[in-house]
Amino acid sequence: MDIAFANPSETGFDFATDGIDLVVGDGLITMLIHALFRDARAPEDTIETGVDPRGHWASSLSNNAPEGSLLWLMQREKITPNMPYRVTETLEQACQFMIDDTQGDARNVTTVRAIAQKSSHRGRIEAQLNLHLSGTSAPRRFSLIYDTNTGRYKLEEIA
Repeated sequence: MDIAFANPSETGFDFATDGIDLVVGDGLITMLIHALFRDARAPEDTIETGVDPRGHWASSLSNNAPEGSLLWLMQREKITPNMPYRVTETLEQACQFMIDDTQGDARNVTTVRAIAQKSSHRGRIEAQLNLHLSGTSAPRRFSLIYDTNTGRYKLEEIA
């Protein structure tokens, strides 16, 4: 059982509450939030000397914990025709641990496929993430929107 997360301001996730009580959430969604929105440590060759490589302290607590993603490296970049492909790769890499995990909430994830595209809104990348689970014919689908102009992002499950 996991505590649910909410992102009402679209600038950061926090524990979801219903009045004064914490809300119980979906463990797979919690793992997805950690995988996508936790800053992974940048490889030395991708950042300038003296720039904080970030990374999350909790990543070292478990071998199958999400490392996070490198989406943060793209925050200040201009959206080029190549960026949707890079976002696709980054999303899939961040979720790879779910495929490798054989226990817990990710144990049934068999494949993760992302599709990213430049939005009609200037400065925005939109992506769809499909998590295929063993024993089900339809994947769990998620919409991810990142707006570089405002720094806001949204993750929602598509019904």
